[in-house]
This record gives sequence, structure tokens and C-alpha cells, in this order.
Amino acid sequence: MADANMRDLIEKFPTQLNDAIVDLSKMDSSAHKTAAQNFSPSGVLILGMGGSGIGGAIVEGILLQNSKIPVQSCADYAIPGWVCESTLVVACSYSGNTEETLEAVKTASERGAKICVVTSGGVLNEMAKEKDWPVVTMPGGHPPRSQFGRGFTGLAWTLNQFSMFSNEMYADLASSPAFLNNMVETIVEQADSLADLVENKIIMIYSDTSTGAIATRMRQQLNENAKLLVNTHVLPEMNHNELVGWGAGTNEHVAIILRTPEDNVRTRFRMDFCSDIFREFEADVIVIDAIGENQMQRLMYLNQISDWLSLLLAERSGTCPVDIKNIIRLKSALESFNG
Repeated sequence: MADANMRDLIEKFPTQLNDAIVDLSKMDSSAHKTAAQNFSPSGVLILGMGGSGIGGAIVEGILLQNSKIPVQSCADYAIPGWVCESTLVVACSYSGNTEETLEAVKTASERGAKICVVTSGGVLNEMAKEKDWPVVTMPGGHPPRSQFGRGFTGLAWTLNQFSMFSNEMYADLASSPAFLNNMVETIVEQADSLADLVENKIIMIYSDTSTGAIATRMRQQLNENAKLLVNTHVLPEMNHNELVGWGAGTNEHVAIILRTPEDNVRTRFRMDFCSDIFREFEADVIVIDAIGENQMQRLMYLNQISDWLSLLLAERSGTCPVDIKNIIRLKSALESFNG
């Protein structure tokens, strides 16, 4: 039987998102304003792993074509060589104990970067207190992937303080909870229909490069909640390699194509053409067109589809969505590793 707590967390995502926006509107922002004063970053690096890091990857995609400086997400121990005193680094770790993020932020600190933190506590929060780094603090005690609303909003708010996430985009994000509440029945019904189509299939998820992180978020939710191995790729890059691999496609495969109005028009053509190729190998093709009045609403809509699809598949298979035994085994092994 699937864990009722994860269902509750997914059902309450719009509330979580709204609570994050309300709490941030009441937060003392003086530390962030002081950090941002007279600071013009040459680049932005967003640190984070898994459910804590996906927000940074999504922001990277959003700002890719509009930011006048590089904005890059980093899911690793190592950070790019260009990080220096003029770099803004935002370290995102829900637990505050993610070892890759801790090592990366230490390196960034040694290079003199301007650092901000989004966390619920742990070692990262203690480091921030010691070094006077501005912090957005989230409530703790939940699976990191279930707190995407808190993490993404905290990151967006932090970047907004440095004029890297526009007031208009932040206002659009603030409009998303009401939008999602109005769409909840549609979202659940669509996720249920999707579950019918992908159950017991090999799932391949595709998107435009700019929304590649949204495809990744869907994969991550299917990985962790439903315990499924899933493939993701982006177009047009997929057309230069994986498309050839579709010669091995079968009726056991299903392609989910995520589309938004922001997609490149030629990439949209590629999606349609590739869909025909997938069908030639008897694979099912499912196109999900993001719904919403603005980009933020559309991205949150796709996130909720991912949440519900992963939960429903977990419930159908009797899988516990909060179980992460293999990750726990790895963490235990890392504790005894001296390398």
C-alpha cells in the first residue's frame, strides 16, 4: 500500500507553494538586501542535488536566453573554474547535510564568492550562521522532493533580491497556487489517464532543451516515488543520437513529449516528426501541452502532473513512494569510505 503521507504532500502542493510565498513576503530581507547592495554578479551558480537541486536546473532553463550573465546549475562536488569573487552562488540543500553541496559551497567560499543559502537546517545552516550568509529557511522533516514548492520559491525569491529573477516572473509564480487549485481535478484526471497509458511500459520522456529540467523532474519523481527506471532526453540534441537508437523501439516503449509555448518552433516540428517515427516502431506517443496563463503556471502544472503520475503508479503497484532504501545504503557506505 502506498504511503498516505506522500499523497497528502502532493495534494497540498498548491498550499505549500502559497505558504512559501506568504512566508517570504514576511521574512526579514535585510541580509539579502545588504548582500545585493552594490554587487553586480558576473555569473550565477546554483548548487543542489536531486529534489533540492532541480529548482536550480529549472531556473537555468528559464533564464538561459534572457540573462545577460551565465546562470548555471551544479549537481556535483566540483564547481566551475570561473567561480570567483564576482560570482553569486546559491546553495540549495533541503536537509542541509548534502555532502556534494557542502563540498561545493566550501570551495565557492574559498574563492570569495557571494553566497546565499536555501535550506531547512543542518550543517549548511550552521555554516551560513558562522559566515553570515543570507539564508531562506524552510520547514524540515519531509522528503526533499516533496518540498519543491518551498525550495523553488526560496531560490526564486533569493535571485529576485539580486535582480536575477524578475518581479514579473515572481508575480507569475505567486499566481500559480490559485491556478493549481482551480486545475486540481483536471490534473488528477490527466495523470490517471497517463498512468493507464504508461503502466508496465518503458517510459521515454522528451522536451525542448529549455524545459529539459522539467522532463528531469518527471523522471526523478517516477524514479523515487514509483521506483521506475526512466529515460529522458531533449530536442534537438536527441535527434543527433538517440533517434537512431529508436531502431530498437518496440510496443513496450512509450514516449511522453512535454510541450510549452516557449519551445523553439523548429524543435516543435522535430517533436511532431519524431512522434511519427516512434509510432513506426509501434510505440505509444503521449503529448502533454502545458496549461497556464504564463510560464510559471505552466511549469508548475507540469510539475503537478509529474507528482500525481508518479504517485498513482506507486499506488497501483503497491510501492511505498517514500522508501529510498538504495540511497540510504549508499549514504551508509559513504560514511565508512575514507577516500
